[in-house]
Amino acid sequence: MVAVTLPVGVPHPDAELRPPTGEDEAWLLETGGSLLPARRTTLLLHRCLLRLGPLAPVPLEAVRSLPVGDREALLLHLRRLTLGEVVSCVLRCPGCGERMDLDLQVRDLLVAPTIPGPERHEAVLDGHRVCFRLPNGGDQEEAAELARIDPDAAADLLLHRCVGEPQEDLPSSAAERLSGLMAELDPQAELTLELICPACGHAFSTIFDAGSHLFQELRHQGLRLYREVHLLAFHYHWSEREILEMPARKRRLYLDLLADALGEGGAR
Repeated sequence: MVAVTLPVGVPHPDAELRPPTGEDEAWLLETGGSLLPARRTTLLLHRCLLRLGPLAPVPLEAVRSLPVGDREALLLHLRRLTLGEVVSCVLRCPGCGERMDLDLQVRDLLVAPTIPGPERHEAVLDGHRVCFRLPNGGDQEEAAELARIDPDAAADLLLHRCVGEPQEDLPSSAAERLSGLMAELDPQAELTLELICPACGHAFSTIFDAGSHLFQELRHQGLRLYREVHLLAFHYHWSEREILEMPARKRRLYLDLLADALGEGGAR
């Protein structure tokens, strides 16, 4: 378990998180791939959050209403709990096409928490007074289906869900400034990596999506899950449920001990 101070902290400033168990890995393996990313993030965090502010247990709607940056921070902490500090990525340079192996540190990807501000903000943009809140997981879920066919319309939908009543039609210049202001107020929501290709020297930027990266890592791990369950059940006579309730690190500790006992150096 880990205590987390959330970067936006509105409406909840802190949380407690546990690592995924084998049951969570099995759920990701069997169900997660059929879900859109925002919905998958909501459900995974709901499974692993022990407390959110004063809420324990944590209602699903409370997870959905968290600002995007707070959800991203929780995913990064979940990644650290499960797989450690170093995040390995493989990219292709858009200039020369060379493969780039990149090791990131979770601590470098986390934005420092700030003093929680108001739930609603006001700004005057191109002569328009706008009352707005930061985008949350529910906004992402609502816009996700539309984004598959019309990304611009999905961006407009997400923006207008965050604007207070009455919802006036903002000119495009004001809408663009509002998007920039939201990014300043929630910098954890979208992490941009500034990179230079070591092969050709080309400088470029790319978005790091914590949720998608974590899902791919856990899904890859999940492919070994049932063999691990088989080995532990066969040798220790534990039930499938007992094994799946273990965090991944504890399960693999027993697998290492089993490998040493059997003299194989790798029962997995």
